[in-house]
Amino acid sequence: MSTKISLEVVNFKKEMERVRQEVKNLANLEIEDKIKHATNTLRVVTPVDTGKARSGWDSNYTKGIDGFVDGKIFNNVEYIDVLNKGHSKQAPRYFIEQVLMTIGILTPN
Repeated sequence: MSTKISLEVVNFKKEMERVRQEVKNLANLEIEDKIKHATNTLRVVTPVDTGKARSGWDSNYTKGIDGFVDGKIFNNVEYIDVLNKGHSKQAPRYFIEQVLMTIGILTPN
């Protein structure tokens, strides 16, 4: 003997849009968390002499036209590139890329 079950979703289109929006909101929270985590981690691993390069890390994010978060991590200190290329013995060469790959923001080609 088999039992037949039937379900009807009321306002299916509306429900699917709600699900899409919920997924987008969760994804955006994850993106924002990764950006914050990466920025804080870069602060921690940046070599320190005067502290200027370490305190130079900042980030921002905005919603793109697709509704997903677009993020940017930056350091406007003029010598951050020199530090990243291994000028200091306190951090390995390309420490920025290493942090971003570890966190999953940057993936190797």
